[in-house]
Amino acid sequence: MIVKETETMSAVNKASFLDLAQKLGQSVERLKAGEPVQTIVQIHSLAELKELLVGNPTDGQRAGNSQDLAVRHAAALAGGPDSNPLARLINHVFGNAPLSAQDAQAANAMFPIKISVFSQEDMTVTTDLLFGPSASPVVLNVGTLTFNGGSITTQNTVLSLTADTLAVGSNPGTKPYHIGILGVDGQAGTAGTGGAANNPPQAANGADASSRSPGVCAGGGGGGSTGAKGNQGGNGSTGPNGLPSLPATITLGSFSTQSGNLVLFTRSGAGGQGGAGGQGGVGQQGGNGGSGCDSGCEGTDGGNAGSGGDGGIGGNGGQGGNGVNGFNVTVGVPAANVNNVVTSTAVASFGQGGLAGAAGVGGGAGSAGGGGKGSSDGSSGQQGNPGTAGTNGAAGTQQGSPGQFFVSGQ
Repeated sequence: MIVKETETMSAVNKASFLDLAQKLGQSVERLKAGEPVQTIVQIHSLAELKELLVGNPTDGQRAGNSQDLAVRHAAALAGGPDSNPLARLINHVFGNAPLSAQDAQAANAMFPIKISVFSQEDMTVTTDLLFGPSASPVVLNVGTLTFNGGSITTQNTVLSLTADTLAVGSNPGTKPYHIGILGVDGQAGTAGTGGAANNPPQAANGADASSRSPGVCAGGGGGGSTGAKGNQGGNGSTGPNGLPSLPATITLGSFSTQSGNLVLFTRSGAGGQGGAGGQGGVGQQGGNGGSGCDSGCEGTDGGNAGSGGDGGIGGNGGQGGNGVNGFNVTVGVPAANVNNVVTSTAVASFGQGGLAGAAGVGGGAGSAGGGGKGSSDGSSGQQGNPGTAGTNGAAGTQQGSPGQFFVSGQ
């Protein structure tokens, strides 16, 4: 969603990039010489944080931001189990919500905060620049910013971008946007382990036949035991939730007369897929048949081989993670160029369930016992049957809504 308005922007937002660079202690001489300058700035208070990352958005932008957060981040703003102090801090810094004494105390404990500041007089973006994932806040301070085949993307990273002049070249980029404000998708959950091997690996062997006395056998060899069923594979873990797209402030002093539209995009973090279930364990090998008696002129049959145990059940796939709601983007441009700002958004999907673990393989049969003199060997055992596959995990339950664009013309 995009909310556009025409309202006078503050003098702070109109300051040139050289003014801001000097205020932040960067070398104006190096910038005038065309050098890019990168520094790390420490912020010591909420007031400094607001001034550097937010500037002075319009009252309408602040109110709209808070109204939207009250709807899409209601649980995080409340005091229940899903409460999130970060959401309340964002509501205060980028919106018009007051900060409670408790949240102010927690916020002050975060300082000093390090912010990466990149300044350049003429910056032409021809490649895809990425800030993040989950990096310290970034300030891009540019004289003339030209997009010509490249893009700027943040992932779960706060951005403040100011440029005295924006230009858009004719070369198409690899991304469908010039500036993308993104979250971080959850990784796949951890896969379950395979079913543990049986211990011991083979079932008990049949007893060997013996003779009562020389030339007299007491019976045939004993049959081998059937192998035990394989152990079940481990379940996959739940896929992690995504990480949100964080607030961004974009302030442009003018558009080049040859420029086309500036394309902005935002999507929050999608849920990760559940982990795959582990394969069921191999069935235990059947025991060997005992040997038949062989004494003098007498012999007895060998024992039958034991059949292998059935394979184990595969582990279940883990549930998919949830998408998370993103935060908003504030944009200030000349009133004549409000309609040159083209925005698009996408929902952050929930993660799919993990795949079921495969069935375990049946155990091998034991060996038949050998027969004594003039007698037969035992019969062969059977390979164990395969186990059954686990169950696919359930998908996540929540999608993440994208942040809104609040575009104001000065």
